[in-house]
Amino acid sequence: MITALGATDVWTDANRTRRIRLAGIAGILASIAWLVGDILLLGKPVASPDSHPLLNGYDGMAGLSLAAMLSASTTRLAWGALLGVLTGPLYLVACWHLYQGLRPARRLLSLPPILLLTTGFALAPFAHGSFFYWGQAAKVIDASGARSAELNALPGDLADVLFLPYAVLLTCWVLGSVWMAVCVLRCTTAFPRWMCAVNPLICIPVGALVTTLAPGSVGTAIQGAQLSIGNLLFFSLSTIALWNARLSAEARRPTPMPAPSTA
Repeated sequence: MITALGATDVWTDANRTRRIRLAGIAGILASIAWLVGDILLLGKPVASPDSHPLLNGYDGMAGLSLAAMLSASTTRLAWGALLGVLTGPLYLVACWHLYQGLRPARRLLSLPPILLLTTGFALAPFAHGSFFYWGQAAKVIDASGARSAELNALPGDLADVLFLPYAVLLTCWVLGSVWMAVCVLRCTTAFPRWMCAVNPLICIPVGALVTTLAPGSVGTAIQGAQLSIGNLLFFSLSTIALWNARLSAEARRPTPMPAPSTA
């Protein structure tokens, strides 16, 4: 029966269990690095359009992001972007950790959500790193005082390219989250049932709520860190859920039947 569930090669090996734990920790470390990167990129007080005329052409998320980056130094923007790009592979390791949690279910059900989530995390470093070029271009244009239509439109053109992969990765995360939730709820997995409510679709809005409710300078510092806080919550809970999953999986093993008596 255990073989049919696909759990034997995953949970009976203590070394493999340690690797699963380390893969979950990799997701936690990546989320922390991205959180620090978000603070460096977008954690400055929002600049006023009165001081930066360039901002008059932008509103919404693009306007807020530019207003936060205009007062940041080039070094600060560079490290904010690089922290996300250089630690991006840790998220792919963490996706393997998620797959091990779903793997006792049939591959037809457990593999698609992981592929969707992995696709999103593979696109994320490009989007995160592009904030440097976007913010730096806006800083140079704003400081130069140039008011040509082409230069004023350049940050908007960069934002269009930046937000496109964001739209794709968020779509992948939404689809992968729904599929993962159904798999945990309806199938036999190594995750406890409460993990059906732990996925990017749920955790990222929680991260947005944290950034909204955080007071004072803390709220300013993490104002652009909704995704990173959500992912930190996601991988922290998944790591906790799988930390002792080997023991619970062993507890579900059927009791061997005694051999028939020769008599």
